[in-house]
Amino acid sequence: MKAYYHMIKRWDIIIIVLLVLISFLPFAIFSYQQTGLAKEGSELVAIITVDNEVIKEINLTGHEGTDIHEIVLDDGDYNTIEVKNEQIRVKAANCPDQVDVLTGFVSKPGQTIICLPHRLVVEIQTKSGETEEDIIVSS
Repeated sequence: MKAYYHMIKRWDIIIIVLLVLISFLPFAIFSYQQTGLAKEGSELVAIITVDNEVIKEINLTGHEGTDIHEIVLDDGDYNTIEVKNEQIRVKAANCPDQVDVLTGFVSKPGQTIICLPHRLVVEIQTKSGETEEDIIVSS
């Protein structure tokens, strides 16, 4: 074991520590970007889609109490969605893997709950009072 310690040099340790620190850079950038989206005066909205078709939009800002929404598909598949005090989760589903149920509550912009077998997506987005239109110029 002592022979291995002689093989490791000081620059090896510096490079390893530097690479570990750099590996957290995408997480820091994504977190900073998401906090920039949640500005004051913006409302949080949960958008529920099935097959890229918007089924419901639920306003989370200022929501109090508990609401239950049942999403039933044509083939009998269902997802029970619970909205509780500005948070949303999939409470129950009849999909085999239950990943969407195990995700738990989400409440921050950019967070999603996805049920692949039922093609259901619950995404938290912000709606600001201002409307900014992008101007597209073609040449």
